Amino acid sequence: MTDNNLDRRVQANVPVELKERVRDLVEHQLFESEAEVVRAALWQFFDGENSFALPQQPAAGGEASLELHRDLKERLDLLAWLHTVTLLLLAAIASRLLEAMTHQKVEPNQLIEQALRSSADERDSTRRQLAAGWRAFRDVKAHNSKTQA
Repeated sequence: MTDNNLDRRVQANVPVELKERVRDLVEHQLFESEAEVVRAALWQFFDGENSFALPQQPAAGGEASLELHRDLKERLDLLAWLHTVTLLLLAAIASRLLEAMTHQKVEPNQLIEQALRSSADERDSTRRQLAAGWRAFRDVKAHNSKTQA
């Protein structure tokens, strides 16, 4: 989805734990931004396998809302757990392949730490390059609009 297709802003205060989990997904490059995490969660919430239908009548005391929040939290927890298990499994496989090829002991956790460190370094470098490109684009656009006027 491009930014051109975004026409509404939704803001919400969330507990620190949720904010940290969202940030972790971005830092581990599972999403490009926190906004993408929230959009993905909302799409999953409304269009997922067990999508939610609006209640026919409002529930007293917000019980339906609490139940939906609990269910969403469980789904997000499961997703985070599945991502972690997948990462650990891939690291274990890579570790064994490297050991077979190099005949040196390679710990899966070392591979994960190295991958996270290099992805964070690359992410920062890419962000700097994108920011520089955006500034150059704005400068050219401003220059072109001045010369056309």
